[in-house]
Amino acid sequence: MYEYIMVNSRTLNFKKHWQYLIGSNEDFSLEARIFHCVSVIVIFSLIILTGYNFLTTLQFAAFISIVICIIQAVLYYISRFKTKLTLATTLSAVAINICMGATYFYNSGITGSVMLLFALTLFLIILVIPRRQRLFWYILNLVLVTVVVLEEYFQPNVIQQHYANRGEMFLDISFTYLVVVTLLYISTVQIRLNYDEQKQIAEEKADKLELLNQQKDKLFSIISHDLTGPLASLKQYLSLLTDIELTAHERRVVETDLTKSLGDAQYLLENLLQWTKSQMEHNRMNLELLSLRQLIGQTIKMFDQVAASKNIKLIVNIDEHLILNADRNMFQAVVRNLLNNAIKFTYAKGKVELKSWVEDDYCIISVRDNGTGISEEKQAKLFTMNIASSYGTELEKGTGLGLMLCKDFTEKQGGKIWFESLPDSGTTFYVAMPLST
Repeated sequence: MYEYIMVNSRTLNFKKHWQYLIGSNEDFSLEARIFHCVSVIVIFSLIILTGYNFLTTLQFAAFISIVICIIQAVLYYISRFKTKLTLATTLSAVAINICMGATYFYNSGITGSVMLLFALTLFLIILVIPRRQRLFWYILNLVLVTVVVLEEYFQPNVIQQHYANRGEMFLDISFTYLVVVTLLYISTVQIRLNYDEQKQIAEEKADKLELLNQQKDKLFSIISHDLTGPLASLKQYLSLLTDIELTAHERRVVETDLTKSLGDAQYLLENLLQWTKSQMEHNRMNLELLSLRQLIGQTIKMFDQVAASKNIKLIVNIDEHLILNADRNMFQAVVRNLLNNAIKFTYAKGKVELKSWVEDDYCIISVRDNGTGISEEKQAKLFTMNIASSYGTELEKGTGLGLMLCKDFTEKQGGKIWFESLPDSGTTFYVAMPLST
């Protein structure tokens, strides 16, 4: 176990230092990170290659290697710490091509390892160079390789140094191949990781856009049907008063229905405005220590009257001493919506119970009713925009927007919300809110 912890610690330290060397995703582009990554590996590899060349017969190649190493270190510094990527990559491309051309004649020519490095150089340059320069560097690479190869072909004596033996050749080419495939692997992995990251971001944006479209369609549906309906009824009633003489009983019936319809519309409009405001302000809220009883006292009084008008008994069992860490307006909106739904879907002579208790570090608030319950089909869509409109026991209109608002507000405050329901038996909603610490 101790060895595992030590290995894991070393791995984390290595990742931390490596992240520092290549730069973070937030501060550097993919091209910059690849350039830094390649530069670090090239510098390390050239140090090893320089030592090897000095120990063999390739002393001039060793000199060129150390020159490239110094140049690459300076250019790495310019890009990583001075954030001048374009300058660094352009100078790096120029310097490396010049050095590769010279090294070709001092590292056994076409039988040496430089041809591999020419291909690798082109690949890395195309990765990090600005788009408009890619074709130029591709053509330059082809021209440079063609020139040095033809020069050797027609004048074999132009090659200044050869391998002393087959062992040197095999070792040099093998080491160069190792460097080439390592850089190809790391560069490809960096590109793939960036691709996967961008793909995930694009998918998340697409999901958010789809959700926004669903919300927009739902809101337009609510506005076009649930808000215009009561206004149309009011207009018809005013027209009736103008055109027809209604009896006192008829006026009372129409006014009762109209009052209920306008009340539903007003409640819906309040939820719409609260939800829209929360989306515009994102996660802005004011968490504070609040007494649960004082926080919802006025809400209980209001719904006590609403419940009495439907001949429903509202039972309240709230701990007087509970202190919550919550946003006042958000939490009141949650309790208000849950009580409103419970009363709306409970029959006359039924009961609605509001309770609270402590569980771990949370205050649990439950709203239980013995009303119509929720069908299994609707339960899966309950906290979303996909829920269809429904009617209470006295035809009160419900859109489902209030429950979506409850979930949004509860989670923003660091709480949780869930429910239990059986069709025709009733529903219980639970809200868990953090206690004061």
